[in-house]
Amino acid sequence: MQNAATLPANSAEFGQQQDQDDTGYSAAQSSLHKKQAVEPKRPVWLAPFVQRVHEPRVTEDISEPEKPSTLQQKKDSEDVPIFGASAASGRMGLAAENMKPVRGTEADTLQTTDHILLRGDKHAVFDVAAFPDAVRRQLGSIDPESVPIAAGLSSESSFAFVATPTTCLVWSYDNASSVMGGVYRLAMPDPDDATDFAAPLVALVSVGEIQSDVGVLACSATGQLRFWDRVAFGLGGTDRFHSRDLELPDASDRCVQISESFAGLFVVATAKGYLFQVSLQDAQGNIELTAHCLSRSAGARTGMLSRMSSLLGGSQIVAAAADSSDALVSMAGGGRTEIRHSRELYVLTRQRLAKWVVSRAHPERFMYSMDIVTALTQVAAQRLGMDVDVGVYDIVTTRSGDVCVLAGLQSLQSGGREQLAVCILRSSRVSTEPDVVGLWPLRYAPDAELSQSGPSCPRLVLPEGGPGMFVVLRTAVIGLMVPTAGALFEEVISFRAEDSILGISTALRFPYVQHESSESNLVLMCAGTGVLQVCIEVGKIISAVTSAGVDTGADADDGEIRTNSAAWPSLGTRIGKAPRASSPEREYQTQIEQAVFFRFGNDHNPLLFTIKSQATGVDPALETAALRVSQSILDNTSHFIVDRLDLGSHLNERLRRTRAVMQFIADSGLASKISRETRVQLCAHSEKLAAAVALWTYQNDVWAAKRGAAAQLLDNLVASFLESAGLQTRDSLRMFFRQHVAAIGDVLVFMQRNLAALRRALDDSESGRRDSQLVSYEANRVVVGALQAAFVYRFQNATLYDIDGSSESNGAFERWTEHPAIVDLLVQRLEGSYRLCREISGQHCASVYERIVATTLPSDEDPSDASRSLAIFDDAVSISHPSLPDAAESDSSEEARMRLISDDPYVSSLALLRETIDQVGPLANLCFRVFVDRITYLQATGSSEAHVLVYRYDAVRPRYLLCLVPLARASVAFRLAEEYHDLASLVTLVFTTERSNAAIYLRKYVERFGRDFADTLFAYYEKRQAWASLLNAQDSSFDVWLKEYVEKRTERDPHGLVAQIGWIHDVKMNDFSAAATKLARAGRDSAEVDQARTMLSLSKLAFVAAECQDGARNEVHARLEDALEMCEVQENLSQYLMAIVRSNRSHAAEISWRRRDDVSDKKAVLDAAMLTTTPEIRHERPALYIVYNELVRCIWNGRMLSVEDLVDALTFPDNMPATDSALASCSSDDAEQCNALIRERYSLAIDILSRASISLSEQTREATLKTIWRRVFLKDDWSGIRKRLGGNVPDSELRAELARTHLHTVLESCLATRELSHPDWYLLPADVFAAADLDYLVSARLAPRFASEPDAGSGWQPLTFTTVPALNKDYGEEDSRLRAAIKCGLDSYYAEILRTVTDQVNQCRLSADADASDMDAASSASTEALDVEDEDVRMESD
Repeated sequence: MQNAATLPANSAEFGQQQDQDDTGYSAAQSSLHKKQAVEPKRPVWLAPFVQRVHEPRVTEDISEPEKPSTLQQKKDSEDVPIFGASAASGRMGLAAENMKPVRGTEADTLQTTDHILLRGDKHAVFDVAAFPDAVRRQLGSIDPESVPIAAGLSSESSFAFVATPTTCLVWSYDNASSVMGGVYRLAMPDPDDATDFAAPLVALVSVGEIQSDVGVLACSATGQLRFWDRVAFGLGGTDRFHSRDLELPDASDRCVQISESFAGLFVVATAKGYLFQVSLQDAQGNIELTAHCLSRSAGARTGMLSRMSSLLGGSQIVAAAADSSDALVSMAGGGRTEIRHSRELYVLTRQRLAKWVVSRAHPERFMYSMDIVTALTQVAAQRLGMDVDVGVYDIVTTRSGDVCVLAGLQSLQSGGREQLAVCILRSSRVSTEPDVVGLWPLRYAPDAELSQSGPSCPRLVLPEGGPGMFVVLRTAVIGLMVPTAGALFEEVISFRAEDSILGISTALRFPYVQHESSESNLVLMCAGTGVLQVCIEVGKIISAVTSAGVDTGADADDGEIRTNSAAWPSLGTRIGKAPRASSPEREYQTQIEQAVFFRFGNDHNPLLFTIKSQATGVDPALETAALRVSQSILDNTSHFIVDRLDLGSHLNERLRRTRAVMQFIADSGLASKISRETRVQLCAHSEKLAAAVALWTYQNDVWAAKRGAAAQLLDNLVASFLESAGLQTRDSLRMFFRQHVAAIGDVLVFMQRNLAALRRALDDSESGRRDSQLVSYEANRVVVGALQAAFVYRFQNATLYDIDGSSESNGAFERWTEHPAIVDLLVQRLEGSYRLCREISGQHCASVYERIVATTLPSDEDPSDASRSLAIFDDAVSISHPSLPDAAESDSSEEARMRLISDDPYVSSLALLRETIDQVGPLANLCFRVFVDRITYLQATGSSEAHVLVYRYDAVRPRYLLCLVPLARASVAFRLAEEYHDLASLVTLVFTTERSNAAIYLRKYVERFGRDFADTLFAYYEKRQAWASLLNAQDSSFDVWLKEYVEKRTERDPHGLVAQIGWIHDVKMNDFSAAATKLARAGRDSAEVDQARTMLSLSKLAFVAAECQDGARNEVHARLEDALEMCEVQENLSQYLMAIVRSNRSHAAEISWRRRDDVSDKKAVLDAAMLTTTPEIRHERPALYIVYNELVRCIWNGRMLSVEDLVDALTFPDNMPATDSALASCSSDDAEQCNALIRERYSLAIDILSRASISLSEQTREATLKTIWRRVFLKDDWSGIRKRLGGNVPDSELRAELARTHLHTVLESCLATRELSHPDWYLLPADVFAAADLDYLVSARLAPRFASEPDAGSGWQPLTFTTVPALNKDYGEEDSRLRAAIKCGLDSYYAEILRTVTDQVNQCRLSADADASDMDAASSASTEALDVEDEDVRMESD
């Protein structure tokens, strides 16, 4: 079915205006719809078809209604009796006089005209009339499975009947022409036969020219006849009738069919093939009911039953009746013969086809009997190339005299479902047997099993002798064209199971009219609905072939069987002849259109709309068809939609139809056959129509309110938009909503791009400034109305379209609302609304303005500047303002105050402020939703723009969420933050607007969002260093989450503040091991000695309390002891320096230990550095002396030194005497510790390095160890020692001289006292030069300290660019002195001293071992003596 736009048929003026609106559209259509799927075309036959549908179903002169054609108007005047044909199918086409029910006027559209049940390109189904209440009750009380029902109707007299074995209900379904309009109940003949439960045979008989009445002929299964000449106006009513008995030859036989041969003459057939001619009038035309049995012999009329011949064979009636296989199937009247007042009669049985000639004035004649099944079997085998089983179901005759047989074909090899076929038989003479000239299988294969009798038997109907024909099944009607008509057409119309077909109008009128009708109509009765009419547009089918100009010669695919080439009909183009000849998209499109426009919105439609797909996975043909139908509705180009003056109803109708496209696919179980991209497109079409409905409603409200120029914003912008596309019309807005809804997103973007220029033009004057504010307000209404309607539709139908969420990451498709221009539009509208609130409040509402200003940053003025950070409001507002002031604060006049109190934003500035504030929330909601959708799309497609948009979204979202608070919309901010999972903003809002209920809110959000919210809350506390709030968690789940949060933060930043205080929570959780580890790290990271000592002490306590393994505990204890010893060493060194300074000052001023340097402290630090060094070292190594000064300052201020710095502080000074007087003020223990520190500071440095080596790099350890030993070697005067030992010196003096050296003291302390392993911590003089480690010592360690700015107030100026050379020079000086010492024999002296100290240590160890052995031996001897004494005591006692 082709889709096309349809001009309205209800108004000529409107049609003219529409033509003018269409001017220029085709030129710009491609630019407006270049992204859309298809451009359907308009079928040429649509206009007259729609016009006929909408014509009033009444005649021009109601007082004298037009009368239908009667028998007296026929050409064959000699055959016209009083009574017309009973069930003749008159030309019940689409003309006004034939469409009986008066359903509406010209203003009715197809969507609101419920009598149109289906309409295709070349066929349609109409609802003619419903059941009367009495009939409906009768049918409702009958079980169709147990009670047989016969039903039928007469399209000529517009009467219908429903009959059971006992009762027949007759009524007129044409209420317009019926005078009485009642239901007539007739008692069926032979009521005793009701036990046989066979439905009676009923025929409706026309009563001459009286259309408002009808006669009824009824025949029971046993052959009892009853005839009512008039039902409605009969003098005796329904009790006055004529009766007669057929006197069946066989008592077991049953009457099964009644057929009208011509007016007033019927034929009744039995199951065994006996035929009875029934006449309703005598020769003078008087009513008389007569009947006789047809016979092949001339004496058949005498009633001699022994000479009667049945149809099924010979002259022996009994033999024919005894045949167990053959039975009557159907019979059909044929054309006129050469005998006056006679007609052909074809009788079809299961096996044979017979022809009779019947007449009212002459005896009947038997013409022939042939084996029809055998003939059809041979032809079918030749046609299909396989052996088939053939069954026959019905027979009709065509206008040309050919015989059409409905047959069933079933393969003997493969089985499967039975396939129906139409067979054409033709004979050259009246009396000769016909030949099978064609066999055409139908595409439709019935699902239910067929039978040759009863309700399951298919019927073949040929109204007016063709060329249109129908195959009627129990729940389907197949519309066909007679294959010999030059074109083949097949369309299946299915019915719901509860609306099965009860009866049809099947009788034919002979002779046919001279001209062929352009329409073929079938009138039928459905069980649940009533009377329907099926129409085939025969003229359009034939004209389609003619206009196509196709060669009508047959080909191999035409399905021809040339049994007689001379008589073979030539077939033309087959329209819809086979699936392969018809586009799948075309078939799908037709099925979807029928369901969308005729199923949805009409719950009483008896038709069954289904669609099936055999594709595996996604079906591209189905996708294309669905998009075509939906797009045609969106663009208003579907010929099923008729424009209405009420544009709102028109838009709503289109919206319902676009939704019905997806609903039908989903109801058919084919949602999985279309991709997510297609589903998104289908949903987008409906979304745009929903937005259009909202905008049209908005515009109607604006027109109704009769606002100023600002209210015409949408109208003017749409006109400008269409003009920019080259489209101009008098009514641009209506033209847009009728034809260009697909561009609704472009209109919104176009509005925003032109809005700034419009407002700037208006801001030049005071009145214009007011209009500018109103324009911004109306723009918000347009944007919110359109996009909100689109999103509401999307969310409400997410399940239908299966597009909720981003579960399908593959095949992501960009929605129209996710376009970057829509994102920018909403951000700009948000910013514009916020600025408008500031502008209005600054003029008329000072308190609101102050709140806004107080909660924003200067960067608000230009949020588009990416170089500035967007403002987020943090702890700036302590309470939320529930409402705005009721009046202006800048104007005290009563008139202005009353004006501002008004609720009309066009009158009151305060009302405009309120309305604008109310718009900020919906705008923010839309903006965030579009951001989320756009980000999801970019992430699904793997776009690199995703992270950029995420960064922008993370800046925009909190900005506008928190800006809602000063606008007194904190509750809106909460809801949006909850919906879009902005937990950081939620925490800020809780502590900003709900401080008194913060605990309640926090508990609620923890229950809702769980750990994510807890982590955000912890981050909020950490950012503000609210450690007490962070650690004071009262909930057990908080404890676990906080511990994990602390662990992650500690892993990320081991030396951060969270890592330093995390031990407190570990203690609360009884995790002492983790607390000890954190405390130890915090102690090592501490910058102050006292804090480090405290942390390390607490760490030691935590490890003692921890339940861990002994090995791990001892190792950790050892590390803690080492760290605590470093703190102790630094404290002792600080006391020593203070004592030195105190002892050398002339006054007794108290020297304090200060954290912040002042003038006195600086002097003290300088004194301490000078008193512990000699002028020589300060002169020779000035850069290292400056470093030493810095170390002394740190020690003086209690700062914690690193291992390398502590080593330098112990080994660099060369003048650190032990002065008891200086330490007099200290306790004896402290004084002793200080003196020991000074005496053993070099060995102590090596000991400290050995303990801390596990945390040092190899380079640091080696360089520091070299520094210690280098300075140990330089401490002694090896030149003087060499001079003193240069002569003949005894060994004792040599040993004594070497024993007095610092080297001897250090080695003795390291080997004997500290037991440092050799040779790991001992170096030779040749291995300790600094040259190899200058890069580390100078560039990596010392130089960076002097490159940065000094501490405020420290007074120590960094070295200039000469820092590195100066340090290199100082280390070079140490190397020079070391070389000189080596030349003086340092290597040999070192070896001798090491050997001497080692021997002494070994001797001491041996002595100690011997003493221990002696003590063990003495203890053993004592034990033995005691044992002997005990033994003697026991012996004496014995």
